[in-house]
Amino acid sequence: MEDEVDPPIVGQIINDGTDGNEIEIANPSRVRAKMSGMERSRRAIALKLAGASYAQIAENLGYHDASGARKAVVRGMKSSLQESSTELRRIHYGRLEHMLMLVWPDVNKGDLQSMQAALNVMDRMERLYGLNAAEKIDVSHGPRETVIVADGEKAAYIDALKQAIEEEHDIVEAEIIEDEEQPAQP
Repeated sequence: MEDEVDPPIVGQIINDGTDGNEIEIANPSRVRAKMSGMERSRRAIALKLAGASYAQIAENLGYHDASGARKAVVRGMKSSLQESSTELRRIHYGRLEHMLMLVWPDVNKGDLQSMQAALNVMDRMERLYGLNAAEKIDVSHGPRETVIVADGEKAAYIDALKQAIEEEHDIVEAEIIEDEEQPAQP
């Protein structure tokens, strides 16, 4: 007959056992065998916030080891933060819409202060959802500039210029600069 393992116990942690004493839990209750992953993750976060180690969380919630408890805490916090930021963004947008609605009648009357206030509110709305982010501009089909550096003889420079013209590059400026370190060619 297999040894039955007692189901983990949850509740408010009074002593997390880090001082070497037994873990003390107020109002202990057994963890249901079919607890959802989200519920286990939520409880793992609560235990971590109360100061429990990952090993203690694993033991109390039935995770295989401390790494499983850590993954549950991280996963739960990511999910919680994402939901919170999305909800917070919705709340802020609703408030901004309300502000815009309040100043809009005066905007329609041509009141300059109301127009400025409306533009400020609209700017906040754009920033809230990243609508004013830099726009990528495709410049691959526009005019091209080519810089030609020809080291050596003037003939090589002239050949490079001719090639640029054949490829229909705009030549804005061209000049030959004598290198002071090398003696000038006769």
